[in-house]
Amino acid sequence: MTWLYEIMNLRIWIFLVMLNSAPGKPNFVIFLADDLGYGDVGYQGGNVPTPQIDSIAKKGVVFTDGYVSCPVCAPSRAGILTGRYQQSFGFWDNIGPYRVSSEVKPGIPLDIPILSERLKELGYICGLFGKTHEGDSEEMMAFNRWDEFFGFNNGASNYLPGMNHGHNPIFHNKKIISRSYEDRGINRDLIIKKGVLEIDRDQYLTDLIADYAVSFIEGNHDRPFLCYLPFNAIHGPFQAHRELYDKYKAEKNHQRRLNMAMLDSMDHNTGRVLKVLRKLGLEEDTFVIFLSDNGGHEASPNLPLRGKKATYWEGGLRVPFCMKWPNRIEPGQLYRRPVISLDLFPTIVRAAGGSIDPSQKLDGVDLMPYLSNSERGDPHRNLFWIWGSRRAIRAGDFKAMSQDNGKSWQLYNVKNDISEQHDLADKRAPKLEQLIKIFDAWEKELVPQQWGWRKDLGHRDVNFGQSKPYHDPKYFNNSKN
Repeated sequence: MTWLYEIMNLRIWIFLVMLNSAPGKPNFVIFLADDLGYGDVGYQGGNVPTPQIDSIAKKGVVFTDGYVSCPVCAPSRAGILTGRYQQSFGFWDNIGPYRVSSEVKPGIPLDIPILSERLKELGYICGLFGKTHEGDSEEMMAFNRWDEFFGFNNGASNYLPGMNHGHNPIFHNKKIISRSYEDRGINRDLIIKKGVLEIDRDQYLTDLIADYAVSFIEGNHDRPFLCYLPFNAIHGPFQAHRELYDKYKAEKNHQRRLNMAMLDSMDHNTGRVLKVLRKLGLEEDTFVIFLSDNGGHEASPNLPLRGKKATYWEGGLRVPFCMKWPNRIEPGQLYRRPVISLDLFPTIVRAAGGSIDPSQKLDGVDLMPYLSNSERGDPHRNLFWIWGSRRAIRAGDFKAMSQDNGKSWQLYNVKNDISEQHDLADKRAPKLEQLIKIFDAWEKELVPQQWGWRKDLGHRDVNFGQSKPYHDPKYFNNSKN
């Protein structure tokens, strides 16, 4: 029977070798720029060098037709974090003073898992460093839905934390770590002049976001992690330190010059995070994603696209979008079929070893089979958008859009006419009619808007924009939290 024991021992040895050599869970790093235009980045012709962002594109895949689910901040971010069209749970607009009733709590409902909650179930530690804007009730705050949080919860922040007022502090987890210049008796004129910051270079928020992200990666390099960096750059207020502002003195437009300096800083800090991955030997099996939450603003180039942030032209919805994963994604790819930010959720969950259940009602799809060519065709038959009076649908090469609540529609072939200059509504009337019917059927399945800036929603929150209990630096020290 000796031979039998030898065979059994051999099988056990082979199993252990396979177990030890099996790839571990990949790490994930998501860089989310704010208001960055399609033509802002170097790899798409931008006039500001962005070598760090470009390195992600070069070493991975560029999505030429990468979209977000809304052309403004909060709804777009809600879609990214849930993998669902945010209107499917009533999140149509930025959080505003109006809602359908006093009981409504604006934000991503707690019964809809966000990306961090799904990954924590799979053994990941999850950190968010930067801007959140997806709910302001205490239970929805990032310090309750992520393992580590540094940043602010608002549509915007000054780039020196001390310039913010008390209702918009900078948090590290549940601790407020910013103290206003006003409380310290420091005159604003000594701090900033026409958007140029004169003091506290080491407190520039874009740098601080990267500081905390790097520290998080260093502290958790021996376990699987999700590191999410939703920068507030290059969103207003336009503010940059003098040294970077002076670097772009050839630019005569003051607002654009500030933006160039802000983008320079964001690219530099993207590089700091990529550098720590290399230093720790994590680069090969870290899935890195870069995109913007919507199209560029008035100081940000969207060329060759038409329009900008808050519009339904391509310049509001199509964004810089690239990703790399050296162990799994072949470098140097251009993927030309339409994808959307909703795809990140299922792509990441599946890559982490999780499964997608139909009951979760995800609208995004796992992109990896399409990048490996094991799945052919378009990831999406249709993509949809609705916000305010604007509506749009993309199906294949065609995009239909309305800017007046569906009273009139335009039709474009965005493959041949990326700048949307030639309306085909009359020439291709049957095609337009088909797309409108598909859109109308989709819209009927949505949950009505629950909050936002529309007065006709009914209830007005008189406390909107005011400090919350958790904005008191002493609040958590005196609570059971």
